[in-house]
Amino acid sequence: MIHKNRNKEFVLSVTVDFPDDIIYGPFSLKLIDEIMCQIRYMGATRVYWLYYGDVEQDSYWAGNIYIYNGVFTYGSKTISDIGEPLKAAVPIAHKHGLEIYGVIKPYNLGMSGSHSEGSDLFNPNGIQRIGGNVGQTIPFLDKYPHTRMKRKSYDGPDYSSLNIDRIKLLNKDNSPTRIKSENIQIWVSNNNFKYKKIDIKPKFNKSIELAQKKTTDYYGETVTEFGQPVSTITLDDINIKEKYVLVTTDFEDDSGDFINTAVSMIQPYHKSKIIPSEVANLSTVWHRPRNFRTGGLEFDSGFGTLQCSLDSSNKPPEVINRWNAIQRGGIIAVAKGLNDYLPSTPCEMYPEVQKLWDGWVDRVLATGVDGIDIRISSHGNLVDAPYEYGFDAPTIEKFINENGYEPTDNQEDKIKLSNIRGRTYTEFIRKSSSKARKLGKEFHFHMHTEAFRKNPVHGQILGFPPNITFDWGKWVNEKLIDGSTFRTSWFEGWEDPPNENANRQSLKRSLGDPIAEEALSKLNQNKIPLYLNRYIGRSVGLDQYLDDYESTFNDSRFAGFDVYEFSDLAHATSDGLKLNEIKNQIIEIRKKSIQLGLL
Repeated sequence: MIHKNRNKEFVLSVTVDFPDDIIYGPFSLKLIDEIMCQIRYMGATRVYWLYYGDVEQDSYWAGNIYIYNGVFTYGSKTISDIGEPLKAAVPIAHKHGLEIYGVIKPYNLGMSGSHSEGSDLFNPNGIQRIGGNVGQTIPFLDKYPHTRMKRKSYDGPDYSSLNIDRIKLLNKDNSPTRIKSENIQIWVSNNNFKYKKIDIKPKFNKSIELAQKKTTDYYGETVTEFGQPVSTITLDDINIKEKYVLVTTDFEDDSGDFINTAVSMIQPYHKSKIIPSEVANLSTVWHRPRNFRTGGLEFDSGFGTLQCSLDSSNKPPEVINRWNAIQRGGIIAVAKGLNDYLPSTPCEMYPEVQKLWDGWVDRVLATGVDGIDIRISSHGNLVDAPYEYGFDAPTIEKFINENGYEPTDNQEDKIKLSNIRGRTYTEFIRKSSSKARKLGKEFHFHMHTEAFRKNPVHGQILGFPPNITFDWGKWVNEKLIDGSTFRTSWFEGWEDPPNENANRQSLKRSLGDPIAEEALSKLNQNKIPLYLNRYIGRSVGLDQYLDDYESTFNDSRFAGFDVYEFSDLAHATSDGLKLNEIKNQIIEIRKKSIQLGLL
């Protein structure tokens, strides 16, 4: 349908990431019907529905996110009632005159958050990482844990057996700190659970040193320049044998002055040598807020590049504003040793992984969807040093076969490794596009402008597999693509803290980014319809969101606007009988659709 003020069709769509919906209540087919009614009521003509694998747990292609009770409370009941959700949703969407696309996240084989070793939820047979086991991974990884993206090899002893005899704390600059010897507390644990304060009086020394490296934060902003004077605190003569060591203070306010990123704030030593270690503060994505007195910490959380203060309160906030349960200082902790793999992100070079992905594509197409959309971002790769990963045996073997030598750590060899992996991923795109088109379905991909760039900052690469070239230009040149979901948002829409005004998340700024402009130009030149995907319920308020919807409608570069996601628009009641709208957003979007002539 051609609408006023436009010379081509415009599609309003809504994405349903169904695990987020079953947090609040169970879903029957009747309630899914109500989702489609509400989506149609807003003026939308398309649904994007995320797929998470077979519900039969003995299947090679099984997923289990819906039966992970740690978060998705009503998943088991929902699955027992409706079966695999995408298959259930397709005929209901069509009944309401809606197109429905199945969205596949090939790298999403689980989460990154872990259950602490000492907790009742800890599974010693699960996928392990420093601090505990990964809370949710699909059955495939139980059979093939080696297919996860591997950290590059490093030499050294069993670091977990080394005593820590010195800890150095580093401020981001040389500003004075209020921390004195009597303020310091050290807590320890052997199982990352219910830390115990130890009675120890370390030798305490403050000094000014020159920074040994440049430090940047989550947002890519410079925190400390190489060679810049910084204030340090050294705790000597401590001889701590426990694996998990936590430093905090007795301050109970939030006006701390000893500030740095977690990954740059602490250095544990054994006989004058730094012990390789993972770090934690109270920042985390899952299972928040954290309390080290009664629970455990999330080491290598992916949020180690956020700036926090050491000398702020270490107690859970009395009032949760969402972000203060995610980005929190008050402590700095180390765990001796390094993680060997990403939590649950696979490497595409393994035949077992390729079989998994191909089967998912087949299953989604078999549901009767109108098309498929491939999204790369996922939740299983949140770590503090992502570029350390992606050095799996098949990739190294392929590199040696092509180049005649083992890869070094120089940039040229890293690019060659990334290109090897990228070629394999492109083959997956080719096969998937061919399968869809043979069935008369459209093949779309997510254009991730936040990550498809040479040097993404930490917040941009978070959620993406590192050290791989996603050659989307080749996909376009080979005419494999029928449409694209255009994304600018970082992980979870957190390019700005959710409790602050939009800055990086401003649509004008996002679309003015050189990478976004380049992508828009190339995709438009190739006449590929672009559908702007935009988070609702995050940094941008509703009024601004509606303005973004309208400006996208009036922007001839775009063919549609995708509301992400439905769970931010309405929640199921706990009895599963109805949906409760949130903040009148559905009504306001409908009003805007009427104004634009979509209804």
